Amino acid sequence: MTADAALEGGRSYNALWWAKVQSGGPLRVSPDTPAVAGLTRAAEPDGATVWMLPTLPDGAGHAVLEELGTPPVAVEQPNETARVLAICVTCCWPERDGSAWPGVVGTLAQVKAVYAGMRGRPEQSSDLTLIIGSLRRLHATQWLLWNEKAGEVRLGPRVVTWGPTQLAGLRELCRVLPDPPSAVLTPVRPPEVEPELLPADAASEVEDD
Repeated sequence: MTADAALEGGRSYNALWWAKVQSGGPLRVSPDTPAVAGLTRAAEPDGATVWMLPTLPDGAGHAVLEELGTPPVAVEQPNETARVLAICVTCCWPERDGSAWPGVVGTLAQVKAVYAGMRGRPEQSSDLTLIIGSLRRLHATQWLLWNEKAGEVRLGPRVVTWGPTQLAGLRELCRVLPDPPSAVLTPVRPPEVEPELLPADAASEVEDD
């Protein structure tokens, strides 16, 4: 293969991945997927998969973010959605000296407690509707990874794009928000495995038939 052909092949490969990311948002792929120019890789905590998303230029404005398919937050109810995102950052980013990704798992109970504390009043039934709606929007745009069945939330791969200035502002925001209670996570159940039949058991089953 000539150098020109290799260069053209690399451009086609990069263009394909950019088209995928711009149409579908951050992509979860195998860690052995080759790197793509201009895309950031964010490894999951277990290392089994990585996310690929656009590398944002410093000081990127709304027009650039929209072009890259990386809007700041979901536009529906932006104030409420941004408020819930800030609360989840507080719950899921305990080690604030470094990057926000991947953070830790937070719970709906923590989010509700911080939300009520921020409001300066006890929890209200209407709070849950607003919180769940925001969590769903943020999950759809991959700012959060929200497991509604378990009531658990993690920071999404888009937080990898936060630069030093944004992280400094978020640290200050976390400092002034109420501290979340300790997380009570859903126990991880081991997968159920069918026991293997011993030769004698297998023969007994055949005879019974």
